Amino acid sequence: MPRSLPGIAQERLAEAERLSRSGQPISAITLAEQVRNEALAYGNQHVYALSTGQLSWYYFMTARYEQGAVHALEAIELWQVTGDAVREATCRCYYAWQLCQMGMPGAEQEAMQALRQAEKAGDPAALCLAQNTVAVVLWMYKQFELALDFSTQAVALARQVGDPVALGWWLINDGGIRGDHAAIKAAQGDRSDLASAIDHANRVTEEALALALAHQDHWGARICLGNLAEFALHVGDTDSAMAHMEHWQQLPGEVGDRDTTQYHRCNGMVLIAQGRIDEAIVALKTGVEHADQVNDLESGVPGCQALAEAYERKGDFRMALHWHREFHDHYVRYCTHTAQRSARVAATQYETEQLRNQSETARLQAQALEVSNLELTQETDRLKKANLEDPLTGLYNRRALEHALAEAQSAGSAYAIAILDVDHFKRINDRFSHLVGDEVLRQIAAILSGLIRKSELLARFGGEEFVLLMPDVGSADAVILCERLRSAVEAWSWVEQNTQLQVTISIGIASTDGTDEPTAILAAADALLYQAKANGRNRVEVSKPAEI
Repeated sequence: MPRSLPGIAQERLAEAERLSRSGQPISAITLAEQVRNEALAYGNQHVYALSTGQLSWYYFMTARYEQGAVHALEAIELWQVTGDAVREATCRCYYAWQLCQMGMPGAEQEAMQALRQAEKAGDPAALCLAQNTVAVVLWMYKQFELALDFSTQAVALARQVGDPVALGWWLINDGGIRGDHAAIKAAQGDRSDLASAIDHANRVTEEALALALAHQDHWGARICLGNLAEFALHVGDTDSAMAHMEHWQQLPGEVGDRDTTQYHRCNGMVLIAQGRIDEAIVALKTGVEHADQVNDLESGVPGCQALAEAYERKGDFRMALHWHREFHDHYVRYCTHTAQRSARVAATQYETEQLRNQSETARLQAQALEVSNLELTQETDRLKKANLEDPLTGLYNRRALEHALAEAQSAGSAYAIAILDVDHFKRINDRFSHLVGDEVLRQIAAILSGLIRKSELLARFGGEEFVLLMPDVGSADAVILCERLRSAVEAWSWVEQNTQLQVTISIGIASTDGTDEPTAILAAADALLYQAKANGRNRVEVSKPAEI
């Protein structure tokens, strides 16, 4: 891949964009990740930045907000370096949107900075996106009047820009703001303009639905139909609400995990409103079970709450109490998960800022002292190493793993991947303190490092997860090595940390002959890790050869 933007990469990213706009964001992610990995392997920073920014939006579309935020941050940094204010503003909008969805602070500052950059750059599409982003942030903060001001501007500008898919998206938000505002006022006892407000929200959303269907944007169409169903419930029109849910189910295209969970919850609420309580309970349970399977705590919380309401209406107060307790349990877990996610994103922000400061310091020192080219090269290498090293354990970090996987894919080499996770790590932190938890991670890193070969790469993947890349190793040999690693951790004496501390790990292994995408192998290993957890932890699970 040459240093300039190659035509083939541009075509593939354009195809990823087309997929995302035709209800296929999951396929868009797969294609954009391929381009990003190739750009990383060949050192093409421009293509890498383009694909990273696009991935941020596709992750948002599939409700993978943490990954979206991390990619947006990286893209912002890259566009700052190149001075591309329009693309920086666009990615800053994506970042603000992800922060907003995760309930993290800073969304309003990012959105306003994106708006200022877009206004200064004078790019209508970027300005339209920024106006809508500000509207969404204000909406999340329940500042409905201000949100509608910006939303109205965004819709008007979108009509001028002439992008019907984007216009549909901004109309969805405009209708959502209006409908949510009316519902909240009604819940507070002010129903004076409920019917007219919902009617306005319906008209706006129906226009968005028509645009989505005309351009095969099935992702946007599903959002429209879910919103229309909720609007119908606000005014007691259960037949229309059910018709919208039936239309939702008939749409083609890819359906993500969050979409599936929200469909079952919305369908359950419609069934409750129709008095079909037993059917509602089945739908709601299906949604909660799916949310639990994919670890979607955010969707599981309202699902449990709706089940408590359904059983209460049925008169089964014992089960209503059970699901109210489940609601509380899911809510506590969701809050913990949100805090942990915020910490991870904050750590990425800090790391990005530190690397930028280090690079700037190195540049200024070089300019002031007129250091030699050799010294500059050495400083650059040092920063590159810091960029590929996990500061807590001294292992390689996720970026280094991505480099290695991209090289393996480019070479078509066979390899095995193992994902190792510390069992009940949250309990260790809660019972013995986070300092002990950090020491456990450092010690496990040392144990594992001492048992692997030089040709193998061990990386900290994030949190309490590690990934071991084993080149030219088949499933059988990978199992032998991983059993040795698991046994070593189980047998380790932790008395220096705490006499009551016991630590084990679970491992999932997947392998490939070099023809599979790294993301697919990681996903397979991750699924087997969850299987190991489900089967009792402190064990190794491996895929059958035919599955890879």
